[in-house]
Amino acid sequence: MKSKHNFKSFWRFIRKNLKFCTVFIVTLALVFLSIFWGIIPVKQNFEGNLLVKSFSFTCQENESLLLKDVYNLSQIDLSGLKKFTLAGTFSSLADPELNKRERLEIESIRENSTLTITPTADFILQELRLQKETRVKNLKYAPFNNLLAFSLQPNSQPVNLSFNPSGNPIKITLSGYKIANLPQKKEDIPLEFNLSTTEFKLEIQQAIDVNLQLSQDQEQPIFWRNIKVNNVRFERPIITGNNVRDDLVESTIISGNIRMAQQDIKLEENQFLIVEKPGVEILNQIKIIREDSNQNLKLKTTGENLQISEASQGLEVSVSGNTNSIQVGLNPRLPIAQIQGSFLSRYLGSEAIVAIISFSAGLIVSLLSWLFDNFAASP
Repeated sequence: MKSKHNFKSFWRFIRKNLKFCTVFIVTLALVFLSIFWGIIPVKQNFEGNLLVKSFSFTCQENESLLLKDVYNLSQIDLSGLKKFTLAGTFSSLADPELNKRERLEIESIRENSTLTITPTADFILQELRLQKETRVKNLKYAPFNNLLAFSLQPNSQPVNLSFNPSGNPIKITLSGYKIANLPQKKEDIPLEFNLSTTEFKLEIQQAIDVNLQLSQDQEQPIFWRNIKVNNVRFERPIITGNNVRDDLVESTIISGNIRMAQQDIKLEENQFLIVEKPGVEILNQIKIIREDSNQNLKLKTTGENLQISEASQGLEVSVSGNTNSIQVGLNPRLPIAQIQGSFLSRYLGSEAIVAIISFSAGLIVSLLSWLFDNFAASP
């Protein structure tokens, strides 16, 4: 009976204060919506710039241009080619039979076979085009010998590597290969000959390792822009070979900054970048950061001490993508910083969102206090 009486009293109170109760319910709904929009994760665009030792990615577009007009290469090493063809004019003192050929069918005879191309003059890598689902692994720049290295893993479509010899002969060295219809040499003796051709193309159908000895005079960018990608990794495995449980993953990040939802996260050396899917979707730009005699020293003051350190070198990568969460930390399982996207963070900063949620909570408390006080005082 008492509960029935309380219900009737509450109902009379609502009818008596109908306008206030309507405002209270609408306000309460708006408050809960604002809290919901401010907390529930929502995918948003992000962008960032990272200086890295190396990184890996998978191409997501056919005929995607990665490298263009790499001038004055001094040496190219391609390891892992199983079978390929060379066409042109050949000359060799050790193998006179090659001088009669215009086309050579070449096949690998061991696992770690290597094709080495040594230009005698100007030699240009015209372009490297990737097909969809081609994996580029461990793309890195070694400043001490000016070497650009990476692994190519084509999927179902071959990748084309095009060179321009500029009309100059090139020296070809084959280690671990045999030439069709020619007597085979001992496996440990490389085959050497010169090739003259106006066009030099290689069709890559299997995983290979590529090493490009760059020129110090290369000024214009060699990487193309706006490459559509997925599965981007700024890390590399450390494999002991003894026990799988001992294997580790090492971050390749030197420094960087990521921005999403009007917030920034600064990355320091060896920190991991953990991005929820879809993650990085576009490589906006890739730049080689070389040693510069005018800029390779940094001065740091720590108390009364003056420290001099060399500037970092590697690859500078500009990225864009989409995600609902970005985390950073020295241990990927224990991140120390996070940006989480929400509906409100698309339009407001984090301080504004906190202020709205705090105001909403205070408003609810005030309205509930007024409601209980007046209901208790009503007859």
